[in-house]
Amino acid sequence: MPRFAINGRFVVRKQTGQERFAKELISELDKIVKKDEFVLVVPEYAKDVPNYKNISIVRYGKVKSHFWEQVSFYRYIRKHSLLSINLTTTCPLLAPGIVCLHDACLYEIHNLLTQNIYGRLSTAWHKIIFFFASKRAKRIITVSNYSKQKLMKYLHLPETKISVVYNAWQHFERISSDESIFGNLPNAVEKGNYFLALSSLTPQKNFVWIKRVALRNPNKKFVICGSAEGFTKLGENELKTPNMIFTGYITDSQIKALMTHCRAFIHPAIYEGFGIPPLEAMSCGAKLILSTATCLPEIYGNSAHYVDPYRYDYDLESLLQEPIAPPNEVLNKYNWSTEAAKLYQVISDTCKGMKNN
Repeated sequence: MPRFAINGRFVVRKQTGQERFAKELISELDKIVKKDEFVLVVPEYAKDVPNYKNISIVRYGKVKSHFWEQVSFYRYIRKHSLLSINLTTTCPLLAPGIVCLHDACLYEIHNLLTQNIYGRLSTAWHKIIFFFASKRAKRIITVSNYSKQKLMKYLHLPETKISVVYNAWQHFERISSDESIFGNLPNAVEKGNYFLALSSLTPQKNFVWIKRVALRNPNKKFVICGSAEGFTKLGENELKTPNMIFTGYITDSQIKALMTHCRAFIHPAIYEGFGIPPLEAMSCGAKLILSTATCLPEIYGNSAHYVDPYRYDYDLESLLQEPIAPPNEVLNKYNWSTEAAKLYQVISDTCKGMKNN
């Protein structure tokens, strides 16, 4: 008989870092749990559902969006008396079980997240989730010590109720490198002579920093994975310069090729709960230029070059000449199998605590 139900709504959502976290942890968890101890519950309409050896798959409920968790998933766990495991900052409000809250951005950068109606509605809904999680969850996990401290502060949580399970990078080893992407870029872009970044309109990713630094360094090439469409929303359209090359949509294999051959990977985020893309780039051998903000120094330690996310007058070549620690100090620390074992231990300890109470 199953004891735990994993919230599988992540399989029908657009894949971001949180969905990657859930997918990789469950894949590794499957290797160490008992047969049928866990069940992954997904919507009936889900496609591309992973196959596991020890974790069973159940298709249940046709309700869409957040309503699936609040109605279908909740109904299933109540019917079968299961503890819910929720890994993507969402959960059934009345039975959150164990829930991962990836960061505290709702409280730390509220003004940045509520600049339009969608942002205001999303923030309001997630604050409800965080409230119920803080009051009703048996255990909360998060992805860095920085996030742990902030969640303890804003949700008034005791340290014993929240645990850290990190992200990792080994999924990137399964991705082959597709160097055909270089044939789609201007001739001026050559291996080793460009700075790389991932395009994002999310305010906390601070893409404005890259655009302003590019403007100050017209002799440098900045390749941006993604589209320039929509940047007028940032009020930065006038900063588009000839030395910024947008790739448009490209595959993970093409991104890996660009990461492998870049001068450095730039990630100037104002706010992060963890930050997986720099770890992926580091695994390809790329040098990192990261923001000093929030959790990034905790995660990347002395193995990255750091910048103030509100300062733009950097000489990037001089910055890259500064000595740093070897990347293995970071890469050896984060492993999906290790983190899955930590998650399994958290689940086991939570069950023991419930029995004792």
